[in-house]
Amino acid sequence: MEISNRMYSKTELGLLYFPEATSKATARRHLMDWVKRCIPLWNELKKLGYQVGCQYFSPRQVAVIFEYLGEPDEC
Repeated sequence: MEISNRMYSKTELGLLYFPEATSKATARRHLMDWVKRCIPLWNELKKLGYQVGCQYFSPRQVAVIFEYLGEPDEC
């Protein structure tokens, strides 16, 4: 699967990482749990302007997520 580096909603990206999730909310929650547990990733996202409550990741933030977590098809 070819993943493009573009803006993604938390839900959309969560579903790419967790396609077997029982709901969209579960996929989003799992993704954010992963992100917050990876302290260097969490800190980098905040440096790039991420704030709690944001519903979307910018293309640069997505690239950083892919750098730390790998692209979804690699999980």
